[in-house]
Amino acid sequence: MSFHEVENLTEFLDEVKLKMLNITGSSNKNIIEISDYVLANPGKFIRTQLVFIYGSVIDIEKKKLIELAAAAELIHLSTLIHDDIIDEAKIRRNKPTVIAKWGLKKAILYGDFLYTKTFQALNSLENTQIAEVLISCAEQLIEGEFIQLQNISDKNKEDYFKVIEKKTAILFSGILECLGIHGKLVKEKISSLKKLGLNFGNAFQLNDDLADFFDQLNSGKEKFKDLNEGKITYPIIITMSRADKDSRNNISKLIEEKKFDAVFDEIEKNDGFNLTRLERDKAINNCIEYTKTLFKLDNVELMESFLKNSLKA
Repeated sequence: MSFHEVENLTEFLDEVKLKMLNITGSSNKNIIEISDYVLANPGKFIRTQLVFIYGSVIDIEKKKLIELAAAAELIHLSTLIHDDIIDEAKIRRNKPTVIAKWGLKKAILYGDFLYTKTFQALNSLENTQIAEVLISCAEQLIEGEFIQLQNISDKNKEDYFKVIEKKTAILFSGILECLGIHGKLVKEKISSLKKLGLNFGNAFQLNDDLADFFDQLNSGKEKFKDLNEGKITYPIIITMSRADKDSRNNISKLIEEKKFDAVFDEIEKNDGFNLTRLERDKAINNCIEYTKTLFKLDNVELMESFLKNSLKA
């Protein structure tokens, strides 16, 4: 599939959704009901967009792109189901979560079902390297969740990026690594693709951290959702690193008392939001530079536009 003859993205998204439905097929009425609900509201399909844009440039067979995108989305979806269970989340993407709608037991079973079906699909791929990369990503996503549960209230900048590399960035990196493998690129280019993916994931998570305070309509997040679940995000970490001892104690007290509007004011006063945007934009610019170096194309502007639009609230 040539970059200059790219199919309509909407068409590609529909084909990936159909593939996901086929992978998650079941004769069980409960599973069918939950799958229909979950896949009817899949979000922005940012991982699929990443596969489409970069896979088109590398000129990979469409069937392989659909298989990769569907597997990546299902791994991501499985982690979301389990994240919502851990966080006891009631809303995701402006709709009740699986745990809120069907209860704890069915939510756990459905998350396990998704993982099982995804690994079955990976096992059937012609290229075993692709399966190995994505299974490794799934393993690291779970490790990231364990790390996040440890020392949740005592994180610094270094800890933060360790967690989001495993919880968020690793799957983006794995997707681009798989594209490099499919495209039979040299090791150096695959390594650059992986770094591009890590930067993409960092920017994506930093933007999501900002969405906890802003832009709930577009992000589908409840306002202060992360704060309410006890998650210490980058705006708080960077604010704490700049504040004096009294201010840090005050912010911690406000978080404990769930006075989140006052926390917002403290972050704004210490320039925490702007510093988060700067960190996000640095990661976006890294993505753009990797893209320009990897793909010396006249129309790299399309990819640059995708990066900026998908990684900014």
